[in-house]
Amino acid sequence: MKRILYLLTAILLTAGVANAQITDGSNWVRAGEEMKCTSASGNTFKFEVYEDGVTLNKTGNNQFTITCSGSDSDFSKTVTAEYRKISDMELLLFKDSKGNILKSYVKEDFVEPDIVRGIHMVLDGDYVDEEGTKYHFDGEDVTIGGKKKTITTNPTDPFLIEIDFVTYWWMVSTTGINLYNITDGEEGTIPSQLWHKLKNVSPNGRWACLSDQVLNETALWNYDSALLRIMRNEIYARHGYVFNSADLKAYFAKQPWYKPLNNNNAVKLNPIENLNVELIKGNIEARVGTDDAEIEEGLK
Repeated sequence: MKRILYLLTAILLTAGVANAQITDGSNWVRAGEEMKCTSASGNTFKFEVYEDGVTLNKTGNNQFTITCSGSDSDFSKTVTAEYRKISDMELLLFKDSKGNILKSYVKEDFVEPDIVRGIHMVLDGDYVDEEGTKYHFDGEDVTIGGKKKTITTNPTDPFLIEIDFVTYWWMVSTTGINLYNITDGEEGTIPSQLWHKLKNVSPNGRWACLSDQVLNETALWNYDSALLRIMRNEIYARHGYVFNSADLKAYFAKQPWYKPLNNNNAVKLNPIENLNVELIKGNIEARVGTDDAEIEEGLK
């Protein structure tokens, strides 16, 4: 009898869980894009994304099929969706027929925090410029040569940051980030005047945050596919994974924090790391047939 009651309780909880997760009027954001739930009825959930319509039909615990109306090519490539909760973060993950995550939405009331989170995820860390001056980016602050300054981000243009009332354009480079001065007529394009090339010298590695922070798509699209490959494998390297690829083996051998193990089967990722690996893989897959040239222009 107790076993039957436990089973009935589990079934009831499973049946009601989606309604508790996706509620009418809830907002889900992705890199400046807002998806609003306009209807939550039974196992059917309807959303508006700009002028597009997306309907999720529940097929199992936290699993959905997708019906789309509109012109969004990314949604047209997705066939299933998954609700996933990690700590206090709720996500909707849209996948293609191979299970690759092409779109990820975070449940938030406002778009701006998601964009700002993505900016800081890319910038945070320790750097040194060509003259040996040290920089430490930490959220809304940056310390330059021992002097702490405030960073102001621009949610309408994520590549603009303001330091001491001066606006700079920033871009990811192969070794860190580049900061550019902006001159008249260069708004909206990569400026021609490089202010400083900052080399990342963070003692724990360039992407240490990926062990406890869920990636943001604002951050991912700053990197070309080659850097995404290194980013993805750094997650494994932090657990001592031994690589077969010569280039990855050589790259991580130079990292002071890398301690290879004798058994790759002992490498276990936490839920955040697993999701970040999926998000990076999906972002790389989403670029198939596209050109990384625009991104690579800022990586010089």
